[in-house]
Amino acid sequence: MHDDSITQLRRAANAAPMLDASTEESLIREARDGSQRSLERLLASHLRLVIATARRYGGRGASMEDLVAEGNLGLLEAVHRFDVSRGTRFATYAAWWVRAFMRRYALANRRIVNPPSTRNARRLIASLRKTQQRISHERGVPASREDVADALAVPVEDVVMVEAVLGQRDVAIGPVDDGVGFEIADGGLSPEDQAANRQSEDLARAQVKDALSRLGERERAIVTRRMLDDDVATLAMLGQDMGLSRERIRQIEKRAQEKLRSALLAQVA
Repeated sequence: MHDDSITQLRRAANAAPMLDASTEESLIREARDGSQRSLERLLASHLRLVIATARRYGGRGASMEDLVAEGNLGLLEAVHRFDVSRGTRFATYAAWWVRAFMRRYALANRRIVNPPSTRNARRLIASLRKTQQRISHERGVPASREDVADALAVPVEDVVMVEAVLGQRDVAIGPVDDGVGFEIADGGLSPEDQAANRQSEDLARAQVKDALSRLGERERAIVTRRMLDDDVATLAMLGQDMGLSRERIRQIEKRAQEKLRSALLAQVA
């Protein structure tokens, strides 16, 4: 892609208006019902996301034009799969599919593009096999990509890319007729799992909030400062602030913890 084309693409992305949640949801529903105009508005408003993601993969030899095209395919996939009832924004969900499609493209074409030449990639190319062997020897199990990434202080996705470049032979992405192939591993939770985790976290927060509401004002203050604040207060600090002895603060905290435990158990019973 020429520089002027990249500039035009960025201008188009910047000119597309941001969508509020209700408009976004309406466009998704209309696009699924066959509205081409709604689909185009939805894709245009998320072009910034595609371009930003393409920049991350552009240094690995793939052209911006191809990466943006793959990213838009990822957006289309996200439109068809997105569950509007979960209450999450589309961009959060779509980002996973955009990355997945770009990664698949980069891996599928790894023999016709230049090897990655970033600092992280050069470090991985020089040390990947040695690091994998060292970790496997120390732990007695094969080294995972996360282990290698931690040991070399690089992103997991760079480990995935360099593993593909250093692979012994090309293989197809996905199933093929002779059965030789593999599926792309994203290296992270699927968007469905991410949404489910957020839903579980929201439920847990609501349960804790309800349990805290059952405490007295002094009990709630002590529990908050002892268990929930970033800077945990000591018994002596609380005693000084409340004009009570350390032992009395400890007794109130213990009683409050028992109340919280009972309230939380009752919610899941």
